[in-house]
Amino acid sequence: MKQSAELHSQRRYEFKTADSARERAEVNRLLYQTFVLEIPRYDDPGTDFLIDRFDRNNVYFIAVHHGSVCGTMAVHDGPVFSAASAIAETGVFARLRRPLLEARIFAVDSHRRFGVAFAGLACSVYQYAVSNGYANILITGLERRQGMYERMGFRPLGPAVVRGDDCFVPMSLDLATIPARVKKDLNRWSELL
Repeated sequence: MKQSAELHSQRRYEFKTADSARERAEVNRLLYQTFVLEIPRYDDPGTDFLIDRFDRNNVYFIAVHHGSVCGTMAVHDGPVFSAASAIAETGVFARLRRPLLEARIFAVDSHRRFGVAFAGLACSVYQYAVSNGYANILITGLERRQGMYERMGFRPLGPAVVRGDDCFVPMSLDLATIPARVKKDLNRWSELL
């Protein structure tokens, strides 16, 4: 019965890339809500929106619920990665299989934060990475959620760094070594998307 409830719940969401000016504007408002007002990581730009510093290079995956963007995760393939600013040791990226893809600026509306939106966005990024031949996904994840990221197959690239009121851990996921149970979940979600 749980799987049926998840399937029904997922069908109310659409997972896609942001491809219209309206969707991009909704992404920027969600980023503002999340990273300026709710989890203050960026200074208030004096607007109701926040434009990511990698915006020109980003591909934005979005979760749409009842016609509105309720979640987003951006990816880009560099050449500059925000995770690099969290790593003191030089040469860490040189040891990773290439090409690299960075997933960042993950935000979900606070009313939908736990559940379908996260899973759908994560699966969308995974599908994109695999279909485009990326070898590793980089993130800078919250230290308090490090255990969750490690269960997904991410491995730390260095110690946590303080940014604002939070600590973040630079991590990578080698797509060739994803745990079998995670791959099974991703494949199940892929069928639903």
